[in-house]
Amino acid sequence: MVGGGNSAVDAALLLAKLCPKVYLIHRSEKFNGEAVLIDQLKQHPQIELILNSEVKEIKGEKLVKSATITDVADKNKIREITIDGIFIEVGFVVNSKIIEGLVELDERKQIKINLNAETSEPGIFGAGDITNISYKQIIISAGWGATAALKAYEYLQKVRGFSS
Repeated sequence: MVGGGNSAVDAALLLAKLCPKVYLIHRSEKFNGEAVLIDQLKQHPQIELILNSEVKEIKGEKLVKSATITDVADKNKIREITIDGIFIEVGFVVNSKIIEGLVELDERKQIKINLNAETSEPGIFGAGDITNISYKQIIISAGWGATAALKAYEYLQKVRGFSS
């Protein structure tokens, strides 16, 4: 697992239920996530933390066999780990400036939506990673996009006086 935020921590804890050994590689000493999850991560016997490190190379022909890890401060400090797979769970910073002041945002600057993908402003719908949905996955964002599109269509039909 590569990353240091909630996505990586959650995924590492989940993988540890399925795998005998999980490596979590993070380029920093500190994690950017919920303290409770980070504590669980640090105490988990099947998870080895490789901090202040980056993945330099992933090796294998048809399947992943190993990864070369380098120290962030000293690129000459190299370690090779044997692995069966690798998951990249690096985060991002939400850029909601364009909609700031138009709709309600949460403390992480994500657009707050309800189960109908509606925002605090009638006629503005939200979907994807910029919203306060729990999981930031493509398939989930696509589903929310479909919901937002259908609800926007219903809204426009209602505004125009058509029944849906």
